[in-house]
Amino acid sequence: MAIFKKKHRPRLPHESSPFKKFLLTFLVFALAVLVLGGAWFLSKMGPRDVDYREIAQTEEVPEDLLALKEESIELEAKFEEFMALREAEPQDIELIRKARDLQKAYLEGVGGVDADAARRLRDLTVRYENLAAADLQERSVQLETEAESLAQEKNYEAARTKYREAYALQDKINQDFPQSNAYNVGRATALERQASYLTAEPLLQNSLKLESEAEEFIAEENWEQAEEKLARAIAIQDQLNREFRGTNQASVARLERLRVKLVGIRSGQSHVEIEKLAALGDLRKSEGKNLEAAKLYLEAARLQRRLNEAFRDSPYASSELVAEYQRKAETAQSFKLGRAVERNHNRLKDLLSKRQTFEATEVIVELRQDIQQMREAYPRSSLNDEELELKVRYLNLVQSDLGFIQDRVYQALLPIPEEDEWRILKTEVPQALFSMIMGTNPSRNRGDVKPVDSVSWIEAKQFCERLSWIMGKPVRLPTENEFRAALGRLRYVVLEEHVWSLSNSNSTSQPIGTKEPFASGCHDLLGNVSEWLESVDRFETEDARHIGGHALDRLETIFTVPIREAPREERNRMTGFRVVMQVK
Repeated sequence: MAIFKKKHRPRLPHESSPFKKFLLTFLVFALAVLVLGGAWFLSKMGPRDVDYREIAQTEEVPEDLLALKEESIELEAKFEEFMALREAEPQDIELIRKARDLQKAYLEGVGGVDADAARRLRDLTVRYENLAAADLQERSVQLETEAESLAQEKNYEAARTKYREAYALQDKINQDFPQSNAYNVGRATALERQASYLTAEPLLQNSLKLESEAEEFIAEENWEQAEEKLARAIAIQDQLNREFRGTNQASVARLERLRVKLVGIRSGQSHVEIEKLAALGDLRKSEGKNLEAAKLYLEAARLQRRLNEAFRDSPYASSELVAEYQRKAETAQSFKLGRAVERNHNRLKDLLSKRQTFEATEVIVELRQDIQQMREAYPRSSLNDEELELKVRYLNLVQSDLGFIQDRVYQALLPIPEEDEWRILKTEVPQALFSMIMGTNPSRNRGDVKPVDSVSWIEAKQFCERLSWIMGKPVRLPTENEFRAALGRLRYVVLEEHVWSLSNSNSTSQPIGTKEPFASGCHDLLGNVSEWLESVDRFETEDARHIGGHALDRLETIFTVPIREAPREERNRMTGFRVVMQVK
């Protein structure tokens, strides 16, 4: 049998020997043990929970301190025996106070921390302070009740004294017995406020009384006494504002009002004098003594201006009054010229109404000069009439055409059936006439003999106003009744002969008067353009109405005499108008 020997594989360069492996493992294990041991050692060196009660129990307490504790407990027990038999008396309260003081001395002598002893001290303190404060609280509440009764009787001095005593007791409780149930800072503040209120209230009442007395002196125009009383009232209110802030009696607004009133008193004499001058001026004016009245008004204006400068805060200071007195003065000064303007205006209307246009032009020139003089010499006079000035300026511009316009209008007027005072224009207002009166032509379908269109109700009324200036007689839009009276019955009327409608108008308005007239002699009452009506019994904010239909309406619609509504400022190319004029 052959014997084989085991051959060992040669070790590679990077492989370790078994001994090195063992040594490396041992080092890792030793390092881990060292780290864990260090951590345990550090934990033992750190802070630990301590039960101080055990320390206190294990420490030896001196006999004298233990005697204090025992005596405190005995006193408390004795106090409990008394409380079981009767209500607490002053000597009983003294027992609990002594027990508290002994417990406090014991706790301070121990020097350590004894939680039970500290808790017992707190309990003894609260019990003692509750008992000690109870009597003080009861007396304070009683004083407050008495003070309230005295205040209701308006015995403010006595009530104030009671409130102060009640406050003193509550303040003592808060200072000496802060752990008692009677401790109440809010109540002390309220009592102090009530005492302040009752101190301030009599002062306020006195100030109000002085103000009332000052008012009486003002009514009597006794300015010296009124000023003295009001000055005292102001001084008291000023004291209230400084010393009693936060009370109801303090009022900055009242102080300012009183000061303004004082200024008013000091300026009151001047105000009364001014009023007397103005009243005398009114009297002289009513007597027809206008120049004398004007002098009085001017003096009143001068004094009012001086009052304004000297007493800017016075309730009698007023720039409006200065302007008013100046207006009255100039009105009185211009009275004669104003009457002349009025007479010439009436004369102008009379001449125009009688168709005396040549004489009217002379009056227009004279009237224009007087109005200009009035405006320049007396600009504040209430006799200045802006509407009259506008009217005269307009008539001056058209004075050369007055006769022509009047002739043309009179030739076009027809009577209204069953109406004596008013006559109606037999055609719609043509564009030529509108342009001559208004100086403009808003129409979109242009033509001098075509009816004016695209004219609003407001513009139609302005035309009426200007035409009435020229004619010297009232001119306006027709009412519905007047329009229907001029239209008459339609029962046997052949509308095609009288009306421009959708069937024959080529969808546009046509020259006026080219169709047959109705029975009244009026042309185009129906069709062509719809016509604005006078607004009767309608508010200015309501729409206006126009009547009669237009060239875009069918005959069937026009036959019903349609009435439509539209805003007063609306312009429509199918809407125009005609006018009526008062002849009697």
